[in-house]
Amino acid sequence: MLVRARGGPPMVTDDPGTPGDGHWEINLGDSGSRTRTGWSIEAFDADINYGWGERLQLKVDAPWDAAQRDGRWIDGPGTTLFGVKWRFLDDEASGWTMSTYPQLGVNLDPGSATRGLTEPGKSLLLPIESAIHLGPVDVDGELGRSLAQRGPDTWIAGIIVAHTFDAGVELMGEAHLRGPDAGTHLLLNLGSRWQLAKGCTLLGAVGREGGADDGGRVQIVYYLGLQLQR
Repeated sequence: MLVRARGGPPMVTDDPGTPGDGHWEINLGDSGSRTRTGWSIEAFDADINYGWGERLQLKVDAPWDAAQRDGRWIDGPGTTLFGVKWRFLDDEASGWTMSTYPQLGVNLDPGSATRGLTEPGKSLLLPIESAIHLGPVDVDGELGRSLAQRGPDTWIAGIIVAHTFDAGVELMGEAHLRGPDAGTHLLLNLGSRWQLAKGCTLLGAVGREGGADDGGRVQIVYYLGLQLQR
């Protein structure tokens, strides 16, 4: 069974959807965020996913990052993610699905961490995703914990409400929480998918965070890219 996917690029929250047995889903995008200290940008991000069976998805996400540090720009390889999504629940009667999606973050170029472009050490994200169809909308939710080899652990929680129009345009609203145990930031995000042709979809989103501005609060976040499916 191939579930309807609503989360994932261009949104932050993910969903239980997988590409399907033997199918590829490749997201090529540019994204960035601005805080009080400057811009951090994934100037190019290749998010490559492959369906191994109907319920498993293999993922490699390799970005090229750029950031403002002390008034100058630096760039280099970002944190590469290796993930496996397993959709362990498909309830056809209710339309409810659930998955788990562990992802290992690795700095393939240690120099990126040394220059402050990425966080040092490895990370492991352990989330649970769920989705359900409710009348005219689809609702996705995600809850997880990110374990850091160096630095504090964090947690995430997100929800997406999406509606698809007849013209092949999908609109999505997202609320996403992130933060250490001592504090949180709430991201409000508005995104869209527009199918340009079979197997080619334009992705876009923009949002900002609320909460106390401790230097890490995101003033604006964006995503623009293409999703290729085959």
